Parts: sequence; C-alpha cells; structure tokens
Amino acid sequence: MKNLMKPFLALLVAITMLSACKKDVQRNNSSNVPSEFLGRATDIQDEIALSSRNVSISVWDHGTIDGDIVSVYVNGRKVVDEVTLDGPDNKFVVNTTLDFNGYNYILLHAHNEGSISPNTASLEINDGTSHTVSLESDLLTSGVAELIVN
Repeated sequence: MKNLMKPFLALLVAITMLSACKKDVQRNNSSNVPSEFLGRATDIQDEIALSSRNVSISVWDHGTIDGDIVSVYVNGRKVVDEVTLDGPDNKFVVNTTLDFNGYNYILLHAHNEGSISPNTASLEINDGTSHTVSLESDLLTSGVAELIVN
C-alpha cells in the first residue's frame, strides 16, 4: 500500500496543477463588433456559426487579382499584416484561437483599393468544417463577419 501512495500523490499533484493552469473562457452573448475600427466605420456583412474556437483562416482575392493589400483582425487583434492578396491557388493561411465562446468577429481592413475598388476578399474559416465568406472593404469602411462559437 505504501508503494502505491507516491505515484498516487504525484498523479494528484499533476491533476491539480493542470486544473489551476486551465483558463476559463469568457462567453460573449451578444455582438462585440465596434462601430468604428482604426478610424473607419465597420459593416457587418455576414455571420458564421462555429463549433470550435480553434480555427484556420485562409484569405485570397475574391474577384480579379488587382493588387489588393489587406490586414485581417480577429476581435481587434491583427492576425494578417498587410498582405497582397493572390488567387485561390495561393491563399494566405493563419491559425488562431478565438477569444470567446459566443460572439467573436473577423474584420477585413483595406490598405489600398487595388486597381478595382473596393477590396474584395474571400475568407475560409475552418473549425473542422469549412465556412467561406466574402468581405468588402474600402478606405472608409471595413467589412466584418461575426463568428459565433456554440
């Protein structure tokens, strides 16, 4: 019995430490999209229901490849920094974890308008299932999609 006590105590300590490190995730029960971001109005253009906070985001030019330069923000945090969009065969991909259960948002911020205004981008949000949304942004307004984790 004494020989079993040390491994049991070690296991108990490990479980306690892991529990203490686990962070509770806040839940947003309503939209958290700001009315303005970086001095531009925001325009909610779509909504996607997700089953996981862990997502892969792919972004590419939705229309004609015309030199669109964009940044992508998730809940105000930059995840794509001034990328020139290419076509669907050359997507820019980033992995991230959404901050909240419930409402989150993804925002497309245009740094230029390419040769054809406005900037249009396709974004694929993959949480194990692929969800595609198209957003438009120009130099006055940033396109937004709400991401709702159930």
